[in-house]
Amino acid sequence: MGSLEPYTLSNPFRTRILSGQITPLMSIKFVTGNEIPMMCKMAGLHAMFIDMEHSALDMRTVSQLILACNYVGVSPVVRAPSKSHWHISRILDAGASAVVIPHVESVQEVKDIVRSAKFAPLGTRGCTNNQAALNFQHVPTMVQNEILNSQTMVIPMIETPGAVEIADEIFAVEGVDGVLVGSNDLCTDLGIPGKYDSPLYQDAVMKVLTAGKRAGKPIGIGGIGGRLDILEKWFSMGATWSLSGQDASMLQAGMKQISKNYAEICDRLEKQ
Repeated sequence: MGSLEPYTLSNPFRTRILSGQITPLMSIKFVTGNEIPMMCKMAGLHAMFIDMEHSALDMRTVSQLILACNYVGVSPVVRAPSKSHWHISRILDAGASAVVIPHVESVQEVKDIVRSAKFAPLGTRGCTNNQAALNFQHVPTMVQNEILNSQTMVIPMIETPGAVEIADEIFAVEGVDGVLVGSNDLCTDLGIPGKYDSPLYQDAVMKVLTAGKRAGKPIGIGGIGGRLDILEKWFSMGATWSLSGQDASMLQAGMKQISKNYAEICDRLEKQ
């Protein structure tokens, strides 16, 4: 294999979480202007979570957000709408730094995901040149594939009790670069929706964290961005990233505060 120089791929998300730096991601479902990656950069956020599972975002919109992220130095992490190979490969061909795959239930599904996301010899992803992740440079195919296999991430989600039980086996699959725990779906499947303090949820996440530590692979936590106390606990146990703010909830919080401020002004004036 020849030298990878002078070709480089910037992925601050991967660099940070592999070095143990706690990294929050802003989730995008509705606000799709290319200004958002710029705002993330100015706010000191190093990665953005583009959610195709729980939104109506199409591939064209996502591809433009990915390009904007890459050009300002914010890693685009994209959750696929399914486990289908055409979703996974198109997201990566659009330039994503990482693809997150929801609702993984078996080791065979994880192996199939890796086959779809990685080039040979790890997988069977179809080759095409002028990749967006490499700024559309023409890179020798073998060099390009080696860079993308090693520097872009494949992240299955663990969000059911069954997936928790096979966490060690999921981490052991070659080509898996980490996992994301889906707290809301996990709690729902455990019969305790929204009860993040429950021992059932707590024990399940601890099992995943223990498995991740054994494998030496990073773990993200989703669904509890508002529970900084629990997140801090998971970070202290080895998790390194989380979904920590969503465009809609942040906008609604701001709108509600404006409404509250003006209602208080009205109340004061009426009492005069």
